[in-house]
Amino acid sequence: MRVRATTVDRGPIRSLISTNGKVEPIQNFEAHSPVATTVKRLLVKEGDQVRRGQLLLQLDDADLRSQAARAQARMKAAQADQADLSTGGTREEMLTLDSQLIKARNVRAADQRNLDALRRLQQQGAASAGEVKQAEDELQRAQADASLLEQKQKDRYSQPEVAKVQAQGAEAQAAYDAAEDALEKSRVRAPFDGVVYALPVKEGAYVQTGDLLLQVGDLSKMLVRTFVDEPEIGRLAIG
Repeated sequence: MRVRATTVDRGPIRSLISTNGKVEPIQNFEAHSPVATTVKRLLVKEGDQVRRGQLLLQLDDADLRSQAARAQARMKAAQADQADLSTGGTREEMLTLDSQLIKARNVRAADQRNLDALRRLQQQGAASAGEVKQAEDELQRAQADASLLEQKQKDRYSQPEVAKVQAQGAEAQAAYDAAEDALEKSRVRAPFDGVVYALPVKEGAYVQTGDLLLQVGDLSKMLVRTFVDEPEIGRLAIG
């Protein structure tokens, strides 16, 4: 029988875990398409060194410009409506209301004078009770018309109308901000010095909303992201 023998030596024991993962830059930038459109200009290729602020890619922004212009028009209209709220209405509406109020007050004053005259005539027996009653009714209607116009002049808009105009203003502002943001994102610039390490699109290609356009990273500092199974986590240690 052959027996194998060896001398026992002290030495380090390596405990390894086989796993998978990925290498990624610590400083990373991803550009995604804000809308469905085409790639108008592609100014870099994969592997290019880029500087901060450098224009890398430009999307076709014709539709975005139209959307921004329409949103700006709605925003200005909403701002005009809000200005009308603070002043009590447009100049034309205010002039019309003032004219109506002056007319209503003149009618009320005339009806008051007519009623006073008929009451004096009634005391002299020259006017009937029916004529006085009719004059009182006419004065009451004139008073109601004038009071309504005075209230309208004081409170031009109701609370629901105010809330509606304010909501329209907020909606118009949000639409304009979104259009401006999408327009800005259609011109992709490098946020820092780095390398274009992923470029899945080509010039003239059609992209959907959210599609990845390119990735830029600082490849001088990388991160290795590994995935360890739960039973083996306890075996991990610094170093």
